[in-house]
Amino acid sequence: MKLTILSPERKLAEDLEVSLVTLPGSEGQIQILPGHATMVGALETGLFSYQTLQGETKSGVISSGFFSVANEAVKVMAETFEYSNEIDLSRAKTAQRKAEAALLDAELDPSLFKKYELKLHRAVIRQQIASKNAPESL
Repeated sequence: MKLTILSPERKLAEDLEVSLVTLPGSEGQIQILPGHATMVGALETGLFSYQTLQGETKSGVISSGFFSVANEAVKVMAETFEYSNEIDLSRAKTAQRKAEAALLDAELDPSLFKKYELKLHRAVIRQQIASKNAPESL
């Protein structure tokens, strides 16, 4: 099947031949294999991965957006996407601290609360993914 991944910043893949796609849907993790039924869904922040026909697995962190599956093609439109090797661990830790500090404000507007809650969630997931891919220290 073919995979296309788009974000506002860049086109990550276009008609890439893959054998498996795993993404964080609004109802939980979804695995898409060749022959999958047609569907459209919402994306949540979480781990995204795909396997190429050569057996190579690529993974990263994705945040909100949409996906569609139709005619052996998976299209992903995400607000943000980072491959695991692109994640800056210190930046993710800083983002976590800033979000936690903002959430402590008792007078924070509900819409801003949701915004910082999502930022905190994304920062924690980015750290988890980056930590798994960090080289072991001697």
